[in-house]
Amino acid sequence: MALPEEGPLSASQVATEFGVSQTSISFQNLGNYVGIEPGEDPVTLPDSFYGQAGNTPTILTNTPSSITSTGMTLGAYISSVGSSAVTNRGFYFGTNSNYASNTKTQVGSGGGGYTLAKTGLTAGTTYYVTAYAINSQGEARGSTVSQDTTGGTATSGSVMRYGSTDRMSITNRIISPSTEEPTTGIRLTSTSTFTLNFWVKAGWTSALSSQGRHQFLWGVSANAQDSTSTNYTTNVYNNNWRMYYDEAQNRVTFSFLGKTSTGANAYTDNFWWLHKTGTGNAAVQTGLGSTYWSNTNRGDVNDNDFCMITVTYNGSMSQSNLKMYWNGSDIGTAYYASGRVSGTPLIDTTQVRLQALLGTPYGPNGTLTGTGDQTAGYFGGNGNTYIDQYSLWDSALSSTAVSNLYNEGAGGSISTTEQPEGLIVYYNMNSNYQTSSPKSFSPVWPTSNGEFYISGSSDFGSGTNTVDG
Repeated sequence: MALPEEGPLSASQVATEFGVSQTSISFQNLGNYVGIEPGEDPVTLPDSFYGQAGNTPTILTNTPSSITSTGMTLGAYISSVGSSAVTNRGFYFGTNSNYASNTKTQVGSGGGGYTLAKTGLTAGTTYYVTAYAINSQGEARGSTVSQDTTGGTATSGSVMRYGSTDRMSITNRIISPSTEEPTTGIRLTSTSTFTLNFWVKAGWTSALSSQGRHQFLWGVSANAQDSTSTNYTTNVYNNNWRMYYDEAQNRVTFSFLGKTSTGANAYTDNFWWLHKTGTGNAAVQTGLGSTYWSNTNRGDVNDNDFCMITVTYNGSMSQSNLKMYWNGSDIGTAYYASGRVSGTPLIDTTQVRLQALLGTPYGPNGTLTGTGDQTAGYFGGNGNTYIDQYSLWDSALSSTAVSNLYNEGAGGSISTTEQPEGLIVYYNMNSNYQTSSPKSFSPVWPTSNGEFYISGSSDFGSGTNTVDG
């Protein structure tokens, strides 16, 4: 029964409409919700109170208050109940940045504000809260808000890809599936401008050339597998960015794979010889010399044997638009003056993307069938390799900005309290962003979605197996 737009309004009518008992109704405070001054007559309820037909509620997640080392108070406000009574309201709460993976707790029904005190929490831990409200039209959710408990000390962390001599194995993969896409900002194309940055501690051996040859370092890929006109029969040539080390050639390749408008395979790439000698070139700038990159020759590294790798891409693979830095130092020009190009890849930002670390961002064509989410992560190397402090930026960072990220070998210069301008994603892998079951880690920025899942014998690193531990 709809509430009357004018005339007498009884407690029975309000209780019936909003699914509460008459004893819960107080007309004394009704004006606070509908904007009625005392003494006004007649009363006409505005649409903002009752909502429009077919609407779910409108709800705001408040920043938690009363923060202690073991507790906090959650808050929310339902500004409009929608087209029918709110029968269930509450919070999703937990340590996972994906609200659906957290515990859902009901806090009564009806509109207006409500709170929930949480106790027994872990000191120095990041918690995520998402308010929800349900009416007959469905569930509405507010934004996801993160809040750290006080006390405790977050320890430095990293992620280790467990090595295997089976180059096609995905048992130990580290991926963030497309269902966890943190932001559409990772939907990079061949004409995007961006910067990739991460730290790595080489674990592959000098036998890699005969045990898989390739150590993939990073990748972003569309997940789809379909039979449309673009012919994504696998997700290999499907908007894939990838960076990998080729131990047989001692070179690092940066590459984009896509499809042309007719469905043909297309790509654009370039690479750097790591043993290229001469002033300003890779052999000198990396400290690798003439010996190939491996766990016995890591080149110039910090005290914990990590080097920082940065690639800036300014819309094309030409030498002028593509740079690679090792510990903040430019390692010299890439091999092809204008890049190597085959076909013109479509610009496709409609498909959601997955991310992969220390493995391919796609499945092996013709060997494993399925989407990228199901089959990505091979070419993981033959030794235990650690990766730390991974970030993407929406511009080609300057050499000064890259040097600031290096921070004299200590890293850790990206703010964890305020998202820096131009930052797309950032993962520091520290203990307060880790989950033990399942093994996963969430991003520092953005604060919702983006979970990476760690499979098999791969695991977290700590102490000297981190950049700054």
